[in-house]
Amino acid sequence: MFSKKLTKKLLALGAAAMLALAAAGCGGSDKADAPKEAANGKLTIAINATFPPFESVKEGTHDYVGVDIDIARYIGQKLGKEVTFTDMKFASLVPTLQSGRADMIVSAISPTDERKEVLDFTEPYYYPMKAIICQKGAGYDSFEKLKGQKAGASMGTTYVQELKDAGGIEVVELDNTPLVVQDILNGRLAAGLFDAAQAAVFISQNDKLEMHTLNLPIVYADTFAIALPKGSKDVATVDGILKEMQKNGEMHKILVKHLGETATKQYEEAIAKLEIAK
Repeated sequence: MFSKKLTKKLLALGAAAMLALAAAGCGGSDKADAPKEAANGKLTIAINATFPPFESVKEGTHDYVGVDIDIARYIGQKLGKEVTFTDMKFASLVPTLQSGRADMIVSAISPTDERKEVLDFTEPYYYPMKAIICQKGAGYDSFEKLKGQKAGASMGTTYVQELKDAGGIEVVELDNTPLVVQDILNGRLAAGLFDAAQAAVFISQNDKLEMHTLNLPIVYADTFAIALPKGSKDVATVDGILKEMQKNGEMHKILVKHLGETATKQYEEAIAKLEIAK
């Protein structure tokens, strides 16, 4: 039986996201199927707001919060544009950008070879670790231990493919990460694969869960970058803004705000040793 406290939070997150989408539909600017604003003063950002601490809907509000949200707003400020967010399933992000209904994706999206065929990406701004979440005491701390079990991840993410590539695991794709967590608590899944920072958020919300950070190499295709339309002339400009954020301490402030001082320090120390981050 899963925690009533976490179930309430997960349902609240889903309800808040639906309310936010409804509100966006009334206002017109955040609607996922609306045409992109042609005005130079608008910057439409596509997100999947079920991925704390990178993007989510603040409980009890329609407000988007998270690392990516603050990065997008900083970029908008530097470009002198008003930022609006359009929330959708993760699997819908790429086609939405391709169709011109958004100007960029700032949503923990990785620059895989497949995505690079149809989109352009900035240099990475975040180098994620990965973690398995399971019920406390289950001890699924490796892909090897998950063989013969059912494990899940959010649809359209690289985590789905990693579980499939491991072999011997029955992989389940769900619409968002809170649903993966709920199915772990219900016993429908043995485990799920997540970004480690996100996993820490879910673990902090429920004492029936445990997480195991995986000692895996971080490769370029696993990093988080900003996606823009293929052939965009703005890639270099956005890259410059991201580099400025690293140099002036703005990125550090955002990470501390959403990850905390200790986690940010540990992350920055680990990333400093990564060759691909240099």
